[in-house]
Amino acid sequence: MNRSHKLLTGTVAARIPYANAAPFYALWNDAPFAVRNLVPRDLGREAEAGGVDLGLMASGDYLRLKDRFEIVGPFGVAARGPVLSVLLYSRRPAAALGDALISVTPETSTSIRLLRLLLDVRRGLTGIRYVRGLEPRQAAALLMIGDRAMRMRDQRPEGFTHTLDLGADWLEWTNLSFVYAVWVIRRALDPEVKRELTEFLESSLAAGLANLPEIARQQIEPGWSAEETEAYLRRFHYRLGPEDLAGLDRFEALLHQHGLREVD
Repeated sequence: MNRSHKLLTGTVAARIPYANAAPFYALWNDAPFAVRNLVPRDLGREAEAGGVDLGLMASGDYLRLKDRFEIVGPFGVAARGPVLSVLLYSRRPAAALGDALISVTPETSTSIRLLRLLLDVRRGLTGIRYVRGLEPRQAAALLMIGDRAMRMRDQRPEGFTHTLDLGADWLEWTNLSFVYAVWVIRRALDPEVKRELTEFLESSLAAGLANLPEIARQQIEPGWSAEETEAYLRRFHYRLGPEDLAGLDRFEALLHQHGLREVD
């Protein structure tokens, strides 16, 4: 076993168990590193504590941890416009949520920051309280992400008749794509290990995108057809382009301007 392979097997990578990340994991049954399944907020916390070296990190966490992690690829999960899985379900329109109590999913790191920009900054609303993990009966709105947001499309709690797709709202505001997560690697890793990990990620993503209909069939949520799931996956940009990176830069600038980078 050569030195780089020894280092590679000692690397810990995190997998996000969401449908929109599935194309990255086509070859991960044979991954040459340890794998942990973590939702976005937990991934950020574990990476910050030293427990994860590689992962699809929530953009909000990457922007906090740039001194320790660098973008790989650049790969990530981005979209221009609605994504159908980063949603605010509410009892009244978004513009009427001043002084509301909003339940925030415990899984999110990026979407809570994005929501605060869209409500507090874009709409100028005040007095909103963002609390994690409330029951629907306690809240005026629910911030949901990932597969749970997809399932709630046809199973929303009674009274939550309004939906705000955060990606669509961001596009309307900035005319830019939004980057929900980026593949990052720990800066301190051996350069040869970084190269091998990047090559593996590229190969796995290429395999996933080449077999997207089958990937979609494996990710079907209740109330979604295989065709709808494939169309959902095709909304995303997995290889980040200049507009995606411009959107990430705008997000970072707005977080800094409004003191939201460290929000949890």
